Amino acid sequence: MSLDDELRALGRSAVVPPVDEGLTAAVLTRVADLPVRRSLRDRWRTFLALFLVLVAGAVATPPVRATVAEWLNIGGVRAQPVGTGPTTAPAPPAVTGQLSLEEAERVAGFKPALPSELGAPKGVEASPAFVAIGWDGVRLEQFRAEVSPLYFKKYYRTLEHVPEINGYWFDTPHELVLVDTAGVERRVRVAGPTLVWVRAGVTFRLEGVADKARAVQLAQGTS
Repeated sequence: MSLDDELRALGRSAVVPPVDEGLTAAVLTRVADLPVRRSLRDRWRTFLALFLVLVAGAVATPPVRATVAEWLNIGGVRAQPVGTGPTTAPAPPAVTGQLSLEEAERVAGFKPALPSELGAPKGVEASPAFVAIGWDGVRLEQFRAEVSPLYFKKYYRTLEHVPEINGYWFDTPHELVLVDTAGVERRVRVAGPTLVWVRAGVTFRLEGVADKARAVQLAQGTS
């Protein structure tokens, strides 16, 4: 098959989101200036324009970002879309343990981080590689999961990328499934809106803050 035939086949099979006409024109203008031999110019212009538009459309489209999150996981969380899901969620479980932060660090093997705005926590619990910290109605979990995901989040409708922290916002109720070391899944509960992000090898889950902007603000102040 010739290059022309391959490009035509690729064009027929590719499904891309709508791309701004100005972007397409700019790409074609830049490609036109590439120093290639005149006999190959038209073929390379077509190929490069299609390739760059595909890449630009993927970067600009939130649903594709969600797909990337599924492929790569979000730290120790794997996002798995489902057709339908719960419509309501209870408040996150309270953290009732009374460990000090120093004790939690010794148990978990890493120093837990706190959102500075929330003040002293009402409860702290820990297990190896895992810490849960609670305030009134707010739960922050942080854990290491280098080998495999700890949680499956079975969500539907939306999964929004949050560039400020390079995290993801689950704005609807979703199933939270725990995966043990043997790979066995166990449904834990239904979770409400949750912000998930990764920093320095630690995955954070902030639950109980329904407003995305507020959740992002707390995440940015977590240290």
